[in-house]
Amino acid sequence: MRILHPTDFSKTAEKARTVATAIAERSGGTLHVVHVQERFEDAQGGLRPTRDTVDAEAIRRIEQLRAEETRRLQERLRNLSGDGGSWDLRWGHPVRELLEVSKNHDLVVMGAHGANRLDAYFLGGIAGRLVRRVRVPVLTVRDESETRDVRRVLLATDFGDASRAAWTLLSSWTEHGVEPVIAHVVDDPRFRGDADYARRAAEAMSAMGEEMAEPPRQVLREGDPIQVLPKIAQEVGADAICVGVRRHAGALGLLLGSRADALLRSSPVPILSVPYVGDAR
Repeated sequence: MRILHPTDFSKTAEKARTVATAIAERSGGTLHVVHVQERFEDAQGGLRPTRDTVDAEAIRRIEQLRAEETRRLQERLRNLSGDGGSWDLRWGHPVRELLEVSKNHDLVVMGAHGANRLDAYFLGGIAGRLVRRVRVPVLTVRDESETRDVRRVLLATDFGDASRAAWTLLSSWTEHGVEPVIAHVVDDPRFRGDADYARRAAEAMSAMGEEMAEPPRQVLREGDPIQVLPKIAQEVGADAICVGVRRHAGALGLLLGSRADALLRSSPVPILSVPYVGDAR
């Protein structure tokens, strides 16, 4: 498995790197650490060439500071990549650069800070924008996460195409020692307490597990999925919650919807977002 770990050198990113390293080691895969620097900044907070700094000495000083910053960043990335890993320092727009480098990887593992004021409505920041547009699965690890490896994953399903795409991914991870648990949360009051609906849901979950040697564990609950799913994950000992997200035409790429967004910005359990591109136009 080729794993990409974007880092901003924060504590949250370090938590994500720990998870990425564990997955790479257990799957016999590779780890590639990347940092995208938008612009050159000196230690004082931003010395850049302007019309007032066109003399030779100022330009020389700027180039020297940039070379020093580059060496410092490269050394940090080299240390983070560890033995056998690789690293890359890129300059430019973070989302654009990460979308480009993600094309050569099977999984992105990154920190999600959620410090943006727009998080009241949707997941902001680099992680949120990347999840919406990337074509490979993304595992987002928040500040509150205590996960250090991913051995058991809770699949949040509504039995649609996006959920089936997520199941296809998880079933392929069983060879790497990952155990899937299937969960469905009934949030429509019309179906709460409906034994027939619960039976049909259980049958659908069982059908999704036919590709495995043993059917996966199934959990059916009632309530608000945003609140219930993290609780289920903690109850069953899941290291992550997997959700399928549907790709749509348009600038956002993936239309996550309020539920997926809310999970991404609030769940203390890492979220594995699996893009479904079957209906992309």
